[in-house]
Amino acid sequence: MGLYVSSLFILFAFIAYLFYNLSYNYYLDDTRHKIQLKAHELSSKIIFAHMNGKFLDLKKLANSDYFDIAFLDKKKNLIAGKKLDLNNLSKHFIVQKNRVLLVDKSSFGHLGVEYILLGDSHFGQKIDSIKKEILFYLAFIYIIVLIIGYFLAKLFIKPIHLSRIQLDNFIKESTHELNTPISALLMSVDAKKSSMDKNDERIKISAKRIANIYRDLTYLFLRDKNDKVVKPLDLTKIVEKEIKAIYPLARKKKIKIVSNYENPLIYEMDEESAARLVSNLLSNAIKYNKPGGFIGINVKNTTLSIKDGGIGISKKAQNEIYKRFFREESSEGGFGLGLNIVYKICKEYDIKMDLISKKGEGSTFIFNF
Repeated sequence: MGLYVSSLFILFAFIAYLFYNLSYNYYLDDTRHKIQLKAHELSSKIIFAHMNGKFLDLKKLANSDYFDIAFLDKKKNLIAGKKLDLNNLSKHFIVQKNRVLLVDKSSFGHLGVEYILLGDSHFGQKIDSIKKEILFYLAFIYIIVLIIGYFLAKLFIKPIHLSRIQLDNFIKESTHELNTPISALLMSVDAKKSSMDKNDERIKISAKRIANIYRDLTYLFLRDKNDKVVKPLDLTKIVEKEIKAIYPLARKKKIKIVSNYENPLIYEMDEESAARLVSNLLSNAIKYNKPGGFIGINVKNTTLSIKDGGIGISKKAQNEIYKRFFREESSEGGFGLGLNIVYKICKEYDIKMDLISKKGEGSTFIFNF
């Protein structure tokens, strides 16, 4: 849309420029012709009067409603007419900002007139009028192009918009359908308790991963903002709950989780948002950690920090990781939704988030509530 409008505007601006140049040259030539004819007429009258010994009132002759006329002698002194500020009389035709001037010497000193100066101020007025007309029509055309472009854009984007709505509906419906089989899997595995074998453990871990993805998709697409309940929450309890939920994943990679809470961290927000924030950070800390690594969780005053000894994030990627679907490492699973959700939650609840990370040495996410 922008390219279409800009291209047309440049095209019309170029046409307007060509039209202005054509009009300027036309009116300049027309003015030059008129002013030269007037100069020849005045020169003829002066020569005729002088040759025939007749009296000629130069002041009356210099009086004109259309032209500015001045008669100068050989020393460039004004004999009659208007005083025209022109020091250089060597040029024959001069174009100034508001008028055109002609220096004519065809009187040859008759009646003491060496120079006839003629000025035409109407030229500047005509050029100003043309400029205003061009700008008006250019603005009018630009508005018409914008209106046409807007409706064309709506017409072309409509199928894309409809496809997007269909895709969103499909995601919502398929996400909703995931809940039943995930819940059934987890309940079936948990029912075995002490009799669980390694295969059951793998099923439980995989089901929890799917459950986490399901919760992310639900949070993004199915959550009704009117139904959320904002209340004071102890975030240390949310952290402990999410550690317990994600512990099987950490145990599989032999990752040690160490938590230290110097004080309760109370903050007003809805419980699902708090759970999504902590869960996604812990999930990433496990996913991108090294086997046998660690996760350190610390609460002090109003600050929550989650540190891992994983692969770290490059400086280049640190500005991109909060974008939806962005993944620096494609070797691990996921859809690139986790940190985007974390970023949205922080923005919604005015939580300041900082990241300290170095490639190959791990990452620390710090949240100031």
